[in-house]
Amino acid sequence: MVKFQWLFIFLFLSGCATLGVMEFDKLYGPSNVENRLVQVKATTAEAIHFNRQIQPIIENRCVVCHGCYDAPCQLKMESRAGIERGANKAMVYNGERLLTANISASITKLTELKRDNLEPLRQQGYFPVLNERQQTEQANTQSSLFYQMLQLKKQHPLPSEPILNESFDVALDRSQQCPTIEEFAQYKDKYPLGGMPYALPALSTTEHDQLTDWIARGAIMPDSVPPNTKEQQMINRWEKLLNGSSAKEQLIARYLFEHLYLANLYFDKAQSSYFKLVRSSSPSGEKVAVITTRRPFDSPYADGSTDAIVDKPQVFYRLIKHNDTIIAKRHMPYPFGETKLARISELFYQADYPVTTLPDYQLANASNPFKTFQAIPDKARYQFLLDQAQFSIMNFIKGPVCRGQIALNVIEDNFWVFFLSPDNFDHYPSEQFIKANTELLQLPAGTSDKSLSLLYWRQYAKSQQEYVKNKLAYVEGLNLQPNQLNLDLIWSGKGNPNASLTVFRHFDSASVLQGFVGPTPKTAWLISYPLLERIHYLLVAGFDVYGNVSHQLKTRLYMDFLRMEAESNFISFLPKDERKAIHEYWYRETSDDIKDYIFSDGFYQLPETGINYQSNKHQEELFQLVGQHTKNTNVSQFNLSSLAQSSADKIIANLSQLPNESVALLPQVSYVMVSNGDDNQVYSLINNSAHSNVAHLFSEENRRLPKEDNLAILRGVVGTYPNAFFKVEQAQLSEFVSNLNAIKTEQDYRKLKDQFAIRRTNPKFWTFADELHAWYKTNQPKSAGLLDFNRLENR
Repeated sequence: MVKFQWLFIFLFLSGCATLGVMEFDKLYGPSNVENRLVQVKATTAEAIHFNRQIQPIIENRCVVCHGCYDAPCQLKMESRAGIERGANKAMVYNGERLLTANISASITKLTELKRDNLEPLRQQGYFPVLNERQQTEQANTQSSLFYQMLQLKKQHPLPSEPILNESFDVALDRSQQCPTIEEFAQYKDKYPLGGMPYALPALSTTEHDQLTDWIARGAIMPDSVPPNTKEQQMINRWEKLLNGSSAKEQLIARYLFEHLYLANLYFDKAQSSYFKLVRSSSPSGEKVAVITTRRPFDSPYADGSTDAIVDKPQVFYRLIKHNDTIIAKRHMPYPFGETKLARISELFYQADYPVTTLPDYQLANASNPFKTFQAIPDKARYQFLLDQAQFSIMNFIKGPVCRGQIALNVIEDNFWVFFLSPDNFDHYPSEQFIKANTELLQLPAGTSDKSLSLLYWRQYAKSQQEYVKNKLAYVEGLNLQPNQLNLDLIWSGKGNPNASLTVFRHFDSASVLQGFVGPTPKTAWLISYPLLERIHYLLVAGFDVYGNVSHQLKTRLYMDFLRMEAESNFISFLPKDERKAIHEYWYRETSDDIKDYIFSDGFYQLPETGINYQSNKHQEELFQLVGQHTKNTNVSQFNLSSLAQSSADKIIANLSQLPNESVALLPQVSYVMVSNGDDNQVYSLINNSAHSNVAHLFSEENRRLPKEDNLAILRGVVGTYPNAFFKVEQAQLSEFVSNLNAIKTEQDYRKLKDQFAIRRTNPKFWTFADELHAWYKTNQPKSAGLLDFNRLENR
């Protein structure tokens, strides 16, 4: 009987949608993508109006929730292509997906929109949010989902209560309602408070009128801005370098593309414009014909062939101007000016080494960089990655994963990172060692995603144990003397601020900062070249956001071993008799399988450290020594002690007195804006949640240790998914700090928010958001972008 009830409901809803289509067809003509694509180009006046009036509204009111892969209903509004593409009912992040998502890569990369690629989108489930029927003012509004959602909000504004009732679902994994325009009448009746912006205050009257008038006039958007003369000259120089015909030049270009395809490249220090490196089937001088694939090492050929590329047409590497709105979550700026041009030439092109054949695109080979790029000297590759190490690590932190809880529960909430020196390649890891162990470095992306088994952990453990065994034997063969295991093995950076980094995990997102930032962490990673390259090909180049659960599970399981290896490298610099105890402390309450793997490593037997410790707190002293060695003391603007402290700095620093167990009452990321007249200062409060270990895939909450939580109090904006906003007058800052230090219950926290928070329901919410973004852009211009409001709490 239940089955028949659901069948009836399905048929009823299908019938309603069909009636809706017929009604719209009768009133405004049939829907046809050509109706929008045949529009005349924007006039100069229309372009100016859009850029000055309309685009800022879309960015600051829409993109802040519709800007990543997990944008509600896949409606990504940071570009003209995203708005034209529209929405989709399918969920991108679906942990129960058993088969790879049927979502074409060509419609997710959102490269330049072409006249002939909207119809395939419609056939694959994307439906318009702008009118694609008759182009009249009435049709442009009544047939526009964008317009109807704005009108619904105006008709049913947010209730005037500080905390939204249960009818509002703001959970990250909420059940999404994604009506088409033909289904909107039913949506409106069922969800009258579901207008846009959802669960946030409505637009101002001026913003609403400007946006709806623009929609009524056809929602005309100007074409993307082409490169100017100076930018085009630089593009030409790069494309000449990247598109040489020799095997060596083609291999270098492939390596650079596979590592920089996510970068926002810029030519000048002001970062006035950004560019994307893409593969194209057309050479320089012709219009770019972007080749889109799920992963950067997938075959670029139209027939999908992966065999040796002899007699295949050359793939061209091109630079296109990136005109999309800059979103902080995915903003990874990378210098690509004169200095980088010279550096890459020096590292890769000027060096004398033979490349006699080009590698194929077979998955097992292409996913293993130690096979594909074996001809390029390892030291050059490592130095390339180190030069912008923050970017190299940021790729897996800020890549395509917008919801990374399963991927990120493999790392601690706070840890520090530094690197083995490339000057030690004559020791470990030598090119000979890497070549001899290439097969053991195979990554999950090189295997089928059709099977699902937790036995993968044991399979990976077996290969990793063999690799570590070989590494230890190799190091033992070097006959290192005790005094050689010292800071000289660590990359000092020679003035490069990337030599030491800090990672903060914010549950399902994370941040990477230069220098050692915040409180002293429990763990640290010491990364070698094989580790750094594997992290990239595991979590960045080899990660498919649309992959099935097997792919994502295998990726997570494999990352266990990379983390463990990096931690073991760090521990080897501590006194020999302490190493095992420290390791066991990091891995409390682990399973027997994991214990057997972790505590069988022979790194405990490496020579005694050559560091002459002066205190009995060896781990903290090692951090201090590495900080001095990498000269990172004054690298970070985020540490309250790194600059001359203001009075606000001194007061807010007292939040360090917050009891550990009270930290757990705070969300992952909170921003506190302290106002002193026209002068503002923003601070980030980062909740570092402690765990007994991070070696298990599931039941993370069961491994929580609230008594070990701590709070990072940082100057500036850290994190891209804020959970809570506070605005405090300078005169009230001491009171705010005192009250926050005293919280012990959820009710205490709510009272604090009643007095100082800018909740999502606050009538001044958008004024605060604009003020925050303006501060961010002014004070952190190199990293600033639009923040994502999808994680704002309702407390």
